[in-house]
Amino acid sequence: MRNKEVVRLFDLYANDVYRFALSYLGSRQDAEDVVQDVYLKLLSKTLFLTRDREKAYLMKMTSNRCKDLLSSPARKACTDLDEIPEEPAVSCNFNEDDKAIYDTLMRMEDTYRVPIYLYYFEDYSYKEIAKITALSESAVAMRIKRGKEQLRERMGDQYE
Repeated sequence: MRNKEVVRLFDLYANDVYRFALSYLGSRQDAEDVVQDVYLKLLSKTLFLTRDREKAYLMKMTSNRCKDLLSSPARKACTDLDEIPEEPAVSCNFNEDDKAIYDTLMRMEDTYRVPIYLYYFEDYSYKEIAKITALSESAVAMRIKRGKEQLRERMGDQYE
């Protein structure tokens, strides 16, 4: 891709890519690295993206890069759970209720967290989430359903 196109995509979607990577990884530094890797990889690719598929393609690239990072031997050997912040800082304009839901969601396992985040915070359909996460639509629906149940249990009366 040409530099101008990548810069345009960065201006449009960098915050979305960052928030998705942060929700996936739970670490600001790793999320920043993933954003950088995704856009650098775009520079080396020769592809044509239609405007309606740009964000979905970037989210798929981000998901794949996050999975690679999480499964890398270096990360497994170096991660100290005491150093992971309990509440990742995200620059979103949430009201108090949404912030409480987001914070609780970020403490859930990624099996449920990623589909719920993509559906409710990024407005993706089940079909689009299935493509991004390489799951079937029924698996996405089930993970969202179970994740919502888990979220309700964790939130208690606040969620109703």
